[in-house]
Amino acid sequence: MKTRHHPTSRAERGIALIVVMVMLLLTTFVLLTSNRVGWLNEKLVSSESDHERAFAAAEALIRDAELDISGRRFDGTPCPVNPATHFGCRNLNAPYFPEGDDDLDVIKTRVATGFNKTCSQGICLPGTSVELEAAGAWTTQLAAMQAAGATYGQFTGTKPAAAGNALLTAGRAWYWVEVFRYSTSYGAGAASSAPVPVAQHPYVYRITAFVQGAKPGTQVRLRSTFVPFLARDFQ
Repeated sequence: MKTRHHPTSRAERGIALIVVMVMLLLTTFVLLTSNRVGWLNEKLVSSESDHERAFAAAEALIRDAELDISGRRFDGTPCPVNPATHFGCRNLNAPYFPEGDDDLDVIKTRVATGFNKTCSQGICLPGTSVELEAAGAWTTQLAAMQAAGATYGQFTGTKPAAAGNALLTAGRAWYWVEVFRYSTSYGAGAASSAPVPVAQHPYVYRITAFVQGAKPGTQVRLRSTFVPFLARDFQ
């Protein structure tokens, strides 16, 4: 007897093979898609974490700048320096924060060697509240501006490693302090919303902190207005 091979059986085996191949392709596609989604999520989380570290570093820079302006070290004690050579935490032969109007002309000559003849060692004496913006200090001229900035702990003695943030190192984090005389150089519009300083120390300080994150695309710039001697505190 001869065995008959039914065409229907061969067709069923062919269809089953096609179904298996389609299922295999679909499974492969699902796995690839899942891996890509996981990679994208990991990348987003990593970028967000880098931004958070940069933001925290910028906040630490602002606090350090406030101590620098106030002439105090990281622990709040006055900078232990020689009054004959230093004012606060700054050397009198370099840019320092003014105590009175007589200091302004001296400081102008000290910052004239820095960015735009306005900033040096983190102290800026701009003519208006928008001068640095117009000069492209935070964009096109950022590298030159960084060279005229101050770094974390440079004048207050704070150790960057003690802050627990790797971004607070030279080359990744800087701050600048713009010094404005209240209601004159600072500009009517800006001064109207600024805290009022005492008449004996009529200065408003605008601090700008800039941090470059570990990733090239991560940048954080924070600003804060600081008045160490408020008029209301002396009423």
